[in-house]
Amino acid sequence: MKKLSACIHLVVLTVAVLLSLSVAANAQGTRFAWVIASSASALAVNGAKITLTGSGTFILGQPEKVTGGGTWQVVASNGTTITGHGTYVVTDLVRFELAPGAVSDPTIHAGLAQLRVRFSDGSGGILTVSCNLPGSSARIAEGISASKESVDYFNIVADVAFFKSLD
Repeated sequence: MKKLSACIHLVVLTVAVLLSLSVAANAQGTRFAWVIASSASALAVNGAKITLTGSGTFILGQPEKVTGGGTWQVVASNGTTITGHGTYVVTDLVRFELAPGAVSDPTIHAGLAQLRVRFSDGSGGILTVSCNLPGSSARIAEGISASKESVDYFNIVADVAFFKSLD
């Protein structure tokens, strides 16, 4: 009985891996929009908070084919002192992973994108946009995290972000 259960588990795992590879292969060349629905925030280890707005597009397999950007603001850990603000532009797609999950609109997707950005103060960083939809793993976050130079704003304050296939 244990051998049968192990075989079934192996077959299910193999099918899941093949389906995910098929989805990823079929997605190459697909144009996606990334959207921060209103504004989204994340906290650094010292409690400083970065808040971003924005949207744009990218094409899978063509990391330099990106558009978009938005606004940013950093507030110190005291919760009131603004230590920087401005705009940012996306310069390239670092990676994108589709994830399971669905809503009634079949063009909306769960996943995780990492986008290289350039802030208006001349600094660089990575914006991570993450979307968790019904049916997604509980391990998938909803919102954004970001780095700005050497500061990592990793503690996501749950906000709405999503991906939309445009092709």
